Amino acid sequence: MKAIDMTPIIKKYPGYFVALSYDRKEVLGKGHTPEEALEEANKKGYKDPILTKIPNENRSYLLCSRLNSHT
Repeated sequence: MKAIDMTPIIKKYPGYFVALSYDRKEVLGKGHTPEEALEEANKKGYKDPILTKIPNENRSYLLCSRLNSHT
């Protein structure tokens, strides 16, 4: 898997939970809780986005994702 530069997302959403598209390039929802981020993504029609918590500081960050493909 190719590395993805998450710096723009980390700078824009520090401390938030974000729901990401499968290519990890688009924020589909954000919130102070995982439920808020998922609800926003679900309202846009995305039922199973990648969910992660953005750290408060810009430092090295590893985003892990499930290995099986989405449907």
